This record gives sequence, structure tokens and C-alpha cells, in this order.
Amino acid sequence: MTSLVLLHGHGIDSSIWEGIKKCLPEYPIFTPELASETRFVSIEDYAAGLREWLLEQGIERCVLVGHSMGGYIALAFAEKYPELLAGFGLFHSTAYADDEAKREQRIKTLRFMETHGAAAFIKQASPNMYAESYLETNPEALSNHIQTYSQLPTDAVIAGFKAIMNRPDRTAVLEATSLPVLFIFGKEDKFIPFEKNIGLSELPQNAQTLVLAEVGHMGMFEAPEACANALAEFLKNIE
Repeated sequence: MTSLVLLHGHGIDSSIWEGIKKCLPEYPIFTPELASETRFVSIEDYAAGLREWLLEQGIERCVLVGHSMGGYIALAFAEKYPELLAGFGLFHSTAYADDEAKREQRIKTLRFMETHGAAAFIKQASPNMYAESYLETNPEALSNHIQTYSQLPTDAVIAGFKAIMNRPDRTAVLEATSLPVLFIFGKEDKFIPFEKNIGLSELPQNAQTLVLAEVGHMGMFEAPEACANALAEFLKNIE
């Protein structure tokens, strides 16, 4: 059975996948931990580091699905090491580079982090991670998120953020790949706007898409069963 490797996004850690793992006990699932990494200066560096990690684990071929920044790493990995993949996925992620307005916003955010630290950044960003309807029915989610991820080291959070800022457009990877690609979108995602990014699912030759209504940027918490079912279907199609 092909291994499933799930990459977490920026400002969070591999614990985000615990619910998905519980929903898919029959699959070999690996969740690399990148939240404390300070060695890497680019998304390509993260991809190269992931390749070394996979080889250390004895994983010669896998399905790689990345959330947010993890999706940027998955795209770079698919570009450089396609022979190690049976398929890959973008989970609330995009292949587009930042536009000018986003770049300016990120520069301001980087300065804020450098001045106030990661905990202040996490507290500021957290409300935008979830759909408002989810927070209304799960009022504890926001405080849990802040409490859990405010402990991340500032230097690692800044390193990841700089890598995100400097990533290139990788839509050509989606256009050129012959690998199966999974897309999971949240219609209420404030970081990966649905209307802008849904068209990416038309680029690969072989794509599977899940669109989650009333879900923001954290589908693994907001709609875990739907996300797990999509992953299971994707894996079955590959097998």
C-alpha cells in the first residue's frame, strides 16, 4: 500500500493531522514535523529536506499532500523529484506566487513578527484560519489554536514565512505533471480565495477536487470526515 505523507502549513505543526489519521487507520500515514526548522531558506530547501527525510524513513514512493505552505513544498517536490511520487495534493493551497499587494502585506507581517514574535503573529492570524460559521458553533477552537501554536519558535516561523514570500509561480508544474493531483478547497478560505484558485484544478491531466462549503483554511478540523474520505478515494484511485 502506498504511503501517504501529509505536510502541515505555516504557523502550525504536524498535530493538525491527528483527526485525519484517526479517520484513516488502515493507511500508512506519515506526518513530518517542520514547525521548528530553521535550516531552510527557500521552499526548494524544504523540498530537498523532505526528500532526505523520506529516504531516512525508507519511503521510496509516496502520495504527498500539503496544507497551505505544505502545498508549496509539495509542488516544489513534484517539480524536482517526481519519480518519488505516486500522486500529490494541494490542501487549502495554491500554485500561484504572491501578487504585488500580497507581497506588500507579507512585508508588513514579517516586520510585525520580527518586532513582536511568533506568539503575537499566531494570535493575530488565527481568527482568519477558520470560517466564521465554524467558530460560532465551536467557540473553543480559536483559543485552542492560539494556545497550541503560540509555542512555536519565532526564528522557525520567520524562516518559513520568508520562504513563502519568495516562492515562484508553479502553475507550470500542474500543467506538465502526469501524476494524479488532489485539490481541497474551502469556499470561506481567507488565505487561498476559492474563486481565484478553483481554476487550478483544471490544469492537471488527472485531477480530483473537493470543494467544502462553509469551510475556511483548516478543513482537517472544520470537515475532517469529508477531507479523510477525499484522501481515501484519491489513494484508492491511485492504487
